[in-house]
Amino acid sequence: MEAGRAGEAEGPILKAIEKKPDHPGYKLNLAELRFRIGDPEGGVAELKRINAAHPKYAPAFARLGRAFVERRQLAAAAEALDAALRLAPADHATAVLLARAFAAQENYGAACDVLDHAEKLRPDDPETLKLRLKIAERQRDFATLQAIARRFSAIGRYGDALTALDRVLAIEPKDAELLAQYASTAINALEYDKAEKALDEAEALSPNHARMLAAKALLLIYQGRKREAEAYCLKCIAADPDNVGAYQRLSLLRQGRLSDSEEQVVARWSRRADFATASRASAAFVLAQSLEVRGETERAFAEYERANALAAERNRGEQIRYDFEGHAAWTDAIISVFRKEPAESFDDPGPHPIFIVGLPRCGSTLIESVIAAHSRVEAGGEMPMMPDIFNSWLQANRRAGAIRLPAAERAALAAAYRRGAPLAFTKERFTDKNLLNLEAAGFIAEIFPKAVVINVRRNPVENGFAIWRQDLAKFWSYKTNFEDIARRYGLYARLTDHFERSYPTRFHTIQYEDFARNFDEEARRLIALLDLPWEDRCADFHKARAVASTMSAIQVRDGVRPREDRAATFGTRLDPLRKALEAAGVELKKGALRK
Repeated sequence: MEAGRAGEAEGPILKAIEKKPDHPGYKLNLAELRFRIGDPEGGVAELKRINAAHPKYAPAFARLGRAFVERRQLAAAAEALDAALRLAPADHATAVLLARAFAAQENYGAACDVLDHAEKLRPDDPETLKLRLKIAERQRDFATLQAIARRFSAIGRYGDALTALDRVLAIEPKDAELLAQYASTAINALEYDKAEKALDEAEALSPNHARMLAAKALLLIYQGRKREAEAYCLKCIAADPDNVGAYQRLSLLRQGRLSDSEEQVVARWSRRADFATASRASAAFVLAQSLEVRGETERAFAEYERANALAAERNRGEQIRYDFEGHAAWTDAIISVFRKEPAESFDDPGPHPIFIVGLPRCGSTLIESVIAAHSRVEAGGEMPMMPDIFNSWLQANRRAGAIRLPAAERAALAAAYRRGAPLAFTKERFTDKNLLNLEAAGFIAEIFPKAVVINVRRNPVENGFAIWRQDLAKFWSYKTNFEDIARRYGLYARLTDHFERSYPTRFHTIQYEDFARNFDEEARRLIALLDLPWEDRCADFHKARAVASTMSAIQVRDGVRPREDRAATFGTRLDPLRKALEAAGVELKKGALRK
C-alpha cells in the first residue's frame, strides 16, 4: 500500500483480519486502503465501525478526523479529533489538526487552548507557531504577532518571523522600535533591501534610537562598510551604554581588540547580577577575545571558561541540553536508511543546490565564498529548508530500513525545498551553507540528481577549541564543554566516514588546513569537483560578494582566512579536549574516524 500498489494490498489485509477479526489496527489498514483506491465513503464507514467496536482506539478517531477535514466537514472533524486527543493526549499531530479544525470554524478560543497543549508537547514547533500566526492575524492581535515573530527568530526561522512582522506593519502605525525589529529580522532572513528601507524609515523617525543604530551597524558590516559600521556602533553605545550587542560588533570589526576603557565596561557587564545570563555570557566572550588578542592567554582562557559556564547556565534555565544518546541513535538511523548512491537518473529542472556542510567554525564560509564567486553560482548562505524537510521525513520513514524514493515523492520534496528558499535564484547553481544539512547528505542525493555535498573538515582540536571560544547560538547545545564537543565531533566523523564510502561521487570532503595552505591548487580542485570551469574570480572571492550572508563571511571578505594555530597558543590547557576526542574515536591530526 505504501508503495502505491493498493490493488495488491487488499488480499493480505483481508487475510490478516480473517486471522484476527478483533484487531482494530488491521481494520484501520482496510479503511486506509479504501481511501487509497478512491472510495472515501467506504473508508469513513469502516472507521465508524472501528470506533463503535473499539471506542478506546485513538488512531481510528484520528484518521476519521483527517477524513472529515479533507471533506471540509469541520464540526465532525473536530468531534473525532477531540476524541482521539483525549484518548492519546501525547499525539502532537492530532492536536495541531484539531486546532486547525477549530480555527477554520473561527472558534479561536478553542483553537488556542489546543495549541497551548500542543506547545507543551513540542515547544516552539514551527507548524504550531504558524497556526498561531494565522489566528493572531485574523484577530488583528498586534501584541501576539510581535511575540510570535520573536519566537520564530529565537529558533532561527527568520523568514517566518519576517512574515509575522509584515502582518504587524500592515495593521499598526510604524515607529522606530517596530521598524528596527523588522530590520534586524530581515537581515537574518537575508532580505537586505527590506532591512535597509526599514532602517532608513526608523532613522528618519528617531535618529538616536539604540536598537535602530545597532541594526544599522550590523547591516553596514554585512555590506562591508566597516568605518561607517564602527561609527554606528559607537552611536549605539552613546544612546544605550548597556547594549552588549554593539560591543560584540565592535569586537568583530576590530578582530577582537577593544580599547582599555571598552574592555573595562565589558568586564563589568559580564559580572552584573542584574543582567540576563545570556547577556553576561556574551560580554564574557567579548572580554575573553580582547584578552586573547592582547596575548594574555591565562586570563583569556579563564574568561572563556566563565563565558561557557554562563552559557551553560542559560541553557539549563531554558531546559536546553545536549542529548548525546539521542543524537547517536539518530545517526544510527541515518546510516541504516541511506546506504548507497541512487542508481537511477532523473530529470530535475533546477536550479541546482550546492550544499556546504561541517561543524561550526570549520571554515565553511571560506569554501562558500570561493564557490559563490563563480559567475554561474549564487550565494544562498544558511538556509533553513532542508533540516525541517529531512527531519520530518526521517521521523516518518526511518523504521523502513534502506529505501529508494518514488519519482513523485522526489519531485515533491525537491519542490518543497526550493519553494521555501528566502531568495529567488536566477543562476543555474546556488549554495546552501546550513551546516545541519550534513545529516541529510543521503537524502539530498535521492532528491537532487545534480546536487553535490561539500563537507569541510578541520583539525578537531582547532575546530573544537574554536567552537568553545565562540558565542554561538544556544541551539548548538554541545558547545559549552569539551566532552560534549568531542562526542559531537565523534558523531560527525562517523557520519562523514559513512557518506564518503557510500556516496563517493556526491559527497566530498575538503580538509580545511590543506585548502588554506595550498589555496590556488585546492580552489581549482574544488571548482572542478562541481563540474564547473575555473574562473579567476574564484581566487579573488573577497572582491566578488557585495553583501555577506553570515558573520563569518566578514572574516573572509578581505581575503583574510581564520587562524589555524590558536590551539597551540593555549598548549596543555586543551589536553582535556584532546583526551575526549581520542575517547570519541577521532584521529587528532585531521579529524577522520580512527580506524
